Amino acid sequence: MRLSSQHTVGILLVALCLGLGALAASELRTAPFTAQDQGPSAAGKTPATSTPAAFALPSVQRFAIVTERPLFSPDRKPLQHADDTAGAWSSFALAGIIITSGSREALVLHGKPQSIAHIQEGQALEGWTVTSIYPDRVVFRDGLSEHELKLIPKAPLSTVATRPRLPAE
Repeated sequence: MRLSSQHTVGILLVALCLGLGALAASELRTAPFTAQDQGPSAAGKTPATSTPAAFALPSVQRFAIVTERPLFSPDRKPLQHADDTAGAWSSFALAGIIITSGSREALVLHGKPQSIAHIQEGQALEGWTVTSIYPDRVVFRDGLSEHELKLIPKAPLSTVATRPRLPAE
């Protein structure tokens, strides 16, 4: 009598389950001893109840490199954050740069409420002196501190939808 392929597969699955059950039973029988299994002399040396170590997150300082080099910034350079220690510097925003053959001028939004200032190299704005104006950034200096204010490029304009022309009548 010949067994069908379904019967053969069934027999193999039953044999596999029995084998895995036997393996699990042998592993349980050879479990490592604990202090309780070794008797009272060993129990005095180690605590009778062992609690698993509590999980603790690493400190934030371990992840400093991640915050110093932002993942989604194209140049991976640190972002400029406005903080209270920056004083007037924190209210600056570069609105535009005008460079001609005779001058270099930056348009800087500043103050509260914001107003725009047209400044050139060497001029001061709220205690900060403009040392350099480049096509994409302006460098400010206040004593020993130097800060760079970058011009944020705007996204290219999408194609403007125009009204279709009416056929000539």
